[in-house]
Amino acid sequence: MFSDEDTALVHAVQKQYASLNLKLPLGTFTILAAIALTSSEPSTQPKIIALATGCKCLPKDKLSLQGEALHDSHAEVLARRCAVRWLFEEIARAVSGLGSHWISKSADRRYHFKDGIHMIMYISTPPCGDASMRFLAMSQDEEMAVLKDSSVSAPLAPNIASRGRNNYSLFGVLRTKPGRADSPPTLSMSCSDKIARWNVVGIQGALGSAFFHPIYLTKIIIGEVPEDLHGVVKLDCDRAFWGRLQDISDLPEEYKLTRPEVRFTSVMFAHSRSAQDHSFPAQRSCNESLTWVADSPSPHDVLINGLKRGVPPKHRYKPIFWQAIHQPILANYLTRYLNT
Repeated sequence: MFSDEDTALVHAVQKQYASLNLKLPLGTFTILAAIALTSSEPSTQPKIIALATGCKCLPKDKLSLQGEALHDSHAEVLARRCAVRWLFEEIARAVSGLGSHWISKSADRRYHFKDGIHMIMYISTPPCGDASMRFLAMSQDEEMAVLKDSSVSAPLAPNIASRGRNNYSLFGVLRTKPGRADSPPTLSMSCSDKIARWNVVGIQGALGSAFFHPIYLTKIIIGEVPEDLHGVVKLDCDRAFWGRLQDISDLPEEYKLTRPEVRFTSVMFAHSRSAQDHSFPAQRSCNESLTWVADSPSPHDVLINGLKRGVPPKHRYKPIFWQAIHQPILANYLTRYLNT
């Protein structure tokens, strides 16, 4: 049912989150995601390398023109960015003489995980988009479910995304954030769609591909799913994460379609909507996001509207005030690494 190994990892993630002391405003909730590394060596404990919270993204009419703000602050997306930052910093530690228990340099001078190392993602609730359509439909009150699915659309044309949670009955389609119909539209794809992309191209991103061979998730642990819905949600996650991509072909060398194992946990996240409802009704999602990178000189930030909390508007365009997980900052970090 629930493995002791998965349960221990989720408890460790939540312990790390609790140590960061993020205080949510009363009546709000958030989502937690983390990425960890495990080893086949029994003596090596799992290592949490990245952690993030969040469930907001910028409307399409608020996108930053100079790249100073993160467009997508959903927990899964921020956790991946934090993991990439950790990977880059791990290269720096390796070449500085500290070595690395986790990565090795290949003959082509790029890095890869050592044998027996695997990457796992934990998410406190099913990710938005295709993976959670039936889960959300089953948890909505009847009036809302009818409203959201009041008109059954024809199949979408290729390369066209559905708006949020509209039309629960359409499975396997691309969806944009956010799910709420009364929220401003965005250009950010759902977390289900982004996880599906990572299962083909890897989590390292375009910039990271210059330094790493493709890095894939091998397991995704999901919380807040009642046991009687495990079968349904697993089917939907398998379809969303890799099943709808089975016809993909002609991938470049090294790249492949991976099929991460989907597991569930009964461990409740303290700041989830379900947990908050037990003490005080959580009526809205928290505007703030937390990011944390293991072993980093500046390990955590709190973000709001894609920017560091507390940065005055006059300073928002200065890179010194940008997040460590921001792509321009990562590029500058790598430039310094290449010049050393």
